[in-house]
Amino acid sequence: MKYILSAVMVTAMTSAMAASDIPMFNVVNIDASATREVANDLASAVLFVELTDTDPARLSDKINQTLGNALKLVKQQSAVQSGGTGYATYPLYGKTNKQEGWRSRGELRISSRDFAVLSKLLAQLQQPISGGLPMQLANVSYGVSDTAKAKAEEVLIEEGLQAFKQRANLIQKGFSGKSWKMINVNVNTSGGYRPQPVMMMKSSAMDMARTESAPIESGESRLTVNVSGSIQVNE
Repeated sequence: MKYILSAVMVTAMTSAMAASDIPMFNVVNIDASATREVANDLASAVLFVELTDTDPARLSDKINQTLGNALKLVKQQSAVQSGGTGYATYPLYGKTNKQEGWRSRGELRISSRDFAVLSKLLAQLQQPISGGLPMQLANVSYGVSDTAKAKAEEVLIEEGLQAFKQRANLIQKGFSGKSWKMINVNVNTSGGYRPQPVMMMKSSAMDMARTESAPIESGESRLTVNVSGSIQVNE
C-alpha cells in the first residue's frame, strides 16, 4: 500500500511540474490604485527633558522624577494613551578631550483621539509638576486610527479591484480577446500618517505658551490601495 501511495504522489507531482512548464501566452501585468483623503483622528506627541550634570546618579534621579510625575498626570486622563518612555545618557568632553560631565535625555510618548484633552495635557506637561522639571515638546504627528483606517481601506479595496477589472477589460478589448482570467493579484495599502514639526521658541515665548493649551490641527492623510497582478487574455 505504501508503494502505491508513493507512486500516486510521484505521478501527481510530475503532472503538476509538467503543467507549470507549459508556456503561457497573452499574459499582461496590470497596476491600478484608489486614493482618498481621510480626516486624521489620532494625534501623537513626543515630549522630552534633557539635562547636564557632573554626577550621573543625580542626573538620573532628576530625569526619572520628571518622567514619573509626567506619567502620573497622563494616567489621570483616560482618553490619553502612553506610548512609553525612553532614556539615554552619554558623556560630555571638553576641548582637552577630558570628560567634564554627563548629559541625559528622557522622552515620553503619548497619543489620543481626543484632541482637546491632549492639547490641555501638553500644556500641563510643559510646566513644572510636583517639584519636577518642565518637559519640552519635540514633535506632534497626526494619523488615522486603526478603526478609521480599516473602514476606509474596505472601500478603497473595492474601488481598486474595480479599477483593475476595468483595465483588464480594456486590455482584452485591445487584444480582441474573448475573455480574460486572473493569474495572480496583490493588494497593498499605504498612507495614514502626517508628521507635524514643532518649532523651537525662545524662553520668553515658551513661558507664555505654557499657560495656554497647545494648538492641535489634525488635517487629513492620504490613504492609497494599490492593486497589481497578471491576467491572461484568451483569444
